[in-house]
Amino acid sequence: MKRPLFQRHNNLDFSKPEVIQSFVTDTINSLELYQKELIVNREEQNLLGQRIRVMRDFLNDLPSFDPQYPILLTQIEMDQIELSELAVREVMLIKLLDPRSL
Repeated sequence: MKRPLFQRHNNLDFSKPEVIQSFVTDTINSLELYQKELIVNREEQNLLGQRIRVMRDFLNDLPSFDPQYPILLTQIEMDQIELSELAVREVMLIKLLDPRSL
């Protein structure tokens, strides 16, 4: 029986170097490498989305005349650009992994 195309690795703790190393080196072929890149991409999107939400909440509590306000606003905009780039890469990876798109 084949494994699902997009499996979720909930039990991986990437704060441990040995987990990171095994995640990268236990790759059999390019297809599996793309699948792992997709997993990492989605986790990055999740973390970046959380970061944007936290910064927006903080920005709402910050007065607009505070010197940190424009810096934080710029950082949010940069993170949103990065998030959209990650989303584009996710779509490209899904197309690479989908045999119907070939």
